[in-house]
Order: sequence, then C-alpha cells, then structure tokens
Amino acid sequence: MATTFIIDGGLGRQIAAIPALEKFIRRYPDTNIITHFWTPIYWGNKILANRTFDASTKGLFDRVKDTKIVKPEPYYNSNYINNKVSLADAFNEEINGDNEKMPIPRIHLTPAEMRNGWNIARQNNRKVVVFQPFGSTARIENGEILDNTVRSLEMGATQQLINFLRNDGYDIAFFDDREWPATIDRNKFLPIRGVDCRVWASIIANSDYFLGVDSAGQHIARAFDKPGTVIIGGTTEVNTSYPDHFNIVKKNVEKRYMSYRLCDFDYWLSEL
Repeated sequence: MATTFIIDGGLGRQIAAIPALEKFIRRYPDTNIITHFWTPIYWGNKILANRTFDASTKGLFDRVKDTKIVKPEPYYNSNYINNKVSLADAFNEEINGDNEKMPIPRIHLTPAEMRNGWNIARQNNRKVVVFQPFGSTARIENGEILDNTVRSLEMGATQQLINFLRNDGYDIAFFDDREWPATIDRNKFLPIRGVDCRVWASIIANSDYFLGVDSAGQHIARAFDKPGTVIIGGTTEVNTSYPDHFNIVKKNVEKRYMSYRLCDFDYWLSEL
C-alpha cells in the first residue's frame, strides 16, 4: 500500500521535513506528500516536487483515499522533547523509523529566481541583512508584540536592532509581510511586500547575513549556508535551530520544555 504524508504547520517545518521525505521516497517512490499552502517550497526538488500536493488540490481525495495516511509529528517525539535531536532528525525518526542524522535541508531555485532575488536584495549595492524579529504566531496589542510561543522580540529590542543595522550602513530585508504599527517604519527597509516563499528564498540566498528568531527565515538561511544569528526564546537551539552553524543568542536561565502542540490551545499554561 502506498503512503501519504501530511506535513502541517509553518514553512520552517516544511523545510525541516525535506531530508526525511527524500529518504523515504527514494525507497518508496509511490508516495504522496500533502502540505498546507507551502507546496512551492518543494518545487525544483527532483525527488519531491512531483509527489507533493497542496491540501486544496482538485481530485486529491481520490488520489490518497486508498493509501496509508500518516501525519508525522516531531513535537510528539521523545528525543525531540528531551532536546536530543533536531527538528529534521525528529522528522526522520517519525517518517523512516531510525535515528540516522539528516543532512541539511536544501531548497532548489531556478537561475531566473536567483537573478530576481539578486535584483531585489542588491538594488542599492549595499550589504544586506535579512531580519525576522517576529514568529508566525506573534500579534499586536496596544502597540506591543505578544507571542504565546515566546519566540518573538519585544518592540523595543526590534527598534534597537533596526537602528543598529541602519547606522552601520546595511540594507534590511524585513522578513514579515503583516501590517505592523507605525512605530515600525517600513521606509527603513528594502521595499519587499506581497512576495511568496520562493521569492523570499531567493532574497535570502542573495543576502549577506540572517538575523532573527526561531522561525522560517533561519531554515531558509541554513538551506543556502548563509551565516547568521538566531535569538532563542521559548524554544531550544538543539531542537529548532542549527547551533553548529549559527551564532545562538539566548538568556542563560533554566528553561523547561514548552509543550507546544502537545497540549494544543492550553500549551502556554504549563509555563505560567
């Protein structure tokens, strides 16, 4: 019986799953992958692209109804919970059932996409830092950033870093397309709005440095071997980042595991 994997969650999880999915499909080519909105990040991958479908694809039900449907969840993996393996390795344990260490996930872009990313990132002929201060779960209330997953920077720290980068002469590619308060002056950033994940991948591939939190940007930066600094809050660098590659910044305090996804909507109560 063929297998269908459902990979849910944000873009970072989709990227981290790539090596384990490639490994599985090399052995079992008649495999389907279903994603939610992030299918384009698999385009160009000769192993995965033709096996990956968005959840809204017409006729998808008929394609998968007679397959074994599996929804791998690294956040339910004991080694992941105990800070022993990375997100990519936890996906491998859940998908392939072994503890082989996974290679770095890679994103495949066309030459035209790479040229487009260069034209966007280098339009002022200056060095470029991609800055992602907020996680995908962040929201604004009364001018402050709130993030139950404790991954986002506070507004004051965000402003300080923006001013520091600007004063040092860097162009800033602000990796976030949401509407933020007027205190975040978009005139200080490269004019990038309304682009998809592949365009962002091409921009990061043509940048000089990544600075941000535990979110999708760091996974893209690692896929292209870009140097960077990742600021860790409510997660652990062994699980969610690449401590052998990035400079990791975190408070030197004792942290308990935040059971994100393990307890669904009440997960943050465990840390109150």
